[in-house]
Amino acid sequence: MKKPTINFLKHPPSLKWKWPILLFVAFMTLSIGSLIAYQRISVNHFHNQVKEVYQERLMDLTQELASLERPINSTNFMDPSLSKRMDLQQRLVRLYVEKNVDVRVYTPEGRLVYESKPYALSYQKTNQVLTDKMIQGKQYLVGNERVISPSSNKHLGSIQMIVSMDRMEELMRGQYRDGRIALIVYVLLSLGLAYIISYYFLKPLSYINNTLDLLEEGTLSEVRLMEPRSNDEWSDLCLHLNRLLDKIDQYVTNQKQFVEDVSHELRTPVAIVEGHLKMLNRWGKEDQTVLEESIAASLQEITRMKDLVQEMLDLSRADHVDVDYKNEMTEVVSTTKQVFNNFVMLYPDFKIFLDAEKSQDPIYVNMFRNHFEQILIILMDNAVKYSTNRKEIHLSLSKGVNKVEIAVQDFGEGMREEDKERVFGRFYRVDKARARNQGGNGLGLSIAKQLVESYRGQIRLESVYGHGSIFYVEFPIMTDQRAIYKNKQAQLEKEIK
Repeated sequence: MKKPTINFLKHPPSLKWKWPILLFVAFMTLSIGSLIAYQRISVNHFHNQVKEVYQERLMDLTQELASLERPINSTNFMDPSLSKRMDLQQRLVRLYVEKNVDVRVYTPEGRLVYESKPYALSYQKTNQVLTDKMIQGKQYLVGNERVISPSSNKHLGSIQMIVSMDRMEELMRGQYRDGRIALIVYVLLSLGLAYIISYYFLKPLSYINNTLDLLEEGTLSEVRLMEPRSNDEWSDLCLHLNRLLDKIDQYVTNQKQFVEDVSHELRTPVAIVEGHLKMLNRWGKEDQTVLEESIAASLQEITRMKDLVQEMLDLSRADHVDVDYKNEMTEVVSTTKQVFNNFVMLYPDFKIFLDAEKSQDPIYVNMFRNHFEQILIILMDNAVKYSTNRKEIHLSLSKGVNKVEIAVQDFGEGMREEDKERVFGRFYRVDKARARNQGGNGLGLSIAKQLVESYRGQIRLESVYGHGSIFYVEFPIMTDQRAIYKNKQAQLEKEIK
């Protein structure tokens, strides 16, 4: 039987662990690298200083012996126990002998006549600066200098200086000891800094996570993120998340409203169709007149239900046109004239006027053409439906500095003040009986308002009861010629395809 294994990939470590570990590794790498570099630099600096100091001392000893103008021989370097007085040359040499410095003296022929400590080193005829050498497993600095008479330029002998590097090794051991202590301090500081930095940077993320955990269907409209005081990426993220929550809240609200409106508005036509079918099922099918009336009424209600569902779908889609059609473009003048001509042809008994300059330059708006036509058709159709004795409609187009305005005026019933405030609501009808007889569902103006606002436009109403109404629609004009050119090219490519 296989032992159960734990799949760590199912529960990967969180950022609360990843960031501190990553920062700790980064700090430790930087600290260890800096410590090693410092130790190497300090050791090399000390080594070079030692070489410079003792190279200078070797030169001084050589010059002092040369100034005596006497050749070096064994007589001058006799054992003090065998001679009553020490020669001046020997006294000079001994002045340069220290605990870690030894001196060897050679005659001009290369014969060793004095050494402060025996070493297994050969005689060097030429000058040699202090260099590193290993003697009996230990590191030394060894240098050679020839003693030359300054007056006769005669070779008087040679000096060999041997410098022990024990002090440097002690320094290195001390540095290694200090380095271990510093490493422990670095570890503690790195752990602390990694935790503090990760906590500081992950605090906004934890706040966002905890806030989003509070989201439920009932709290969607209440829970929002507080924007940080710092003007950085976290504040931008909170701003975008709040906008996203607003859109989600709007979609959920619209969905609920859609379901409620559909269930409410479909109840009446369904009941009418059901009543006619029950009547036909009981006795009406035997009566040809009743049968024809019931079928006609049922078909009328089914057509109305179909139109109602289509209008409600249009209304639900109007909420996110700024996402689906953000790069679309429409030429306002030609489209308005086209809608005007269509209504002139459809309603020959109406006097419809267009107030626009004949030679007006093209005006472009950032909007899907079908939606612009739909708005105009809704307003024009509304003017036709609510016209009474004076069957006259005025459609006007005017251009401002950075906006274009379209107005639709009728001379029909008009509206009271209370109706003007609610006319853009869903399923609202000023005269419910009349609107129902004309096939209206009360969704047209609501769709128009939603479309206009989705494209950053404005819609407003002026109405006098008994004298008619004027609907005004405004849209921002596209002024970027480069964007207009790109949109034209894109539309041409679509037409070619």
